[in-house]
Amino acid sequence: MPSYPIRPTFPIDVRSTPSITATREGTAFRFDIAAGGIVTALGPDRRRFLAALEAYTPGATATLTAAVPSDPSDVVNRAFTGTAFVTAGSAFTDFVKATLTLTDSQLAYVLAQAALLPN
Repeated sequence: MPSYPIRPTFPIDVRSTPSITATREGTAFRFDIAAGGIVTALGPDRRRFLAALEAYTPGATATLTAAVPSDPSDVVNRAFTGTAFVTAGSAFTDFVKATLTLTDSQLAYVLAQAALLPN
C-alpha cells in the first residue's frame, strides 16, 4: 500500500482575526504578525490594571503589596512582581481575587476598565 506525505494547508488561520499568519513560499515559511492583534490578546499591562483596580477599590494596591510574601521564589511574589500583561485566570489575578475577595464579574469589570486607560 503506498504512503502519502501529510501536508498542512497554508496559510494557517486559526482565528477569525489572526495576529500571526503563516504562509508557505516554496520551501520557506513567512510569518506575518499583526502587532495590534497581539497587544489586544495580551490584555492590559500591570500598571494600567493596578490603576483601574485602585480606582475601583481605593487602597487595593497597598493591601496587595502588604499581602505579597517576601520570598522571591514564591509563586505569588513572582506573579506580583513579574507580571507584564494581566489576563483573567493568571496567578496574578487569582492572587488579586483571593486577597481582595473579588468575584469573577468584578475582576472582569476591572480588566475592562484597565483596557480603556491610555498607555
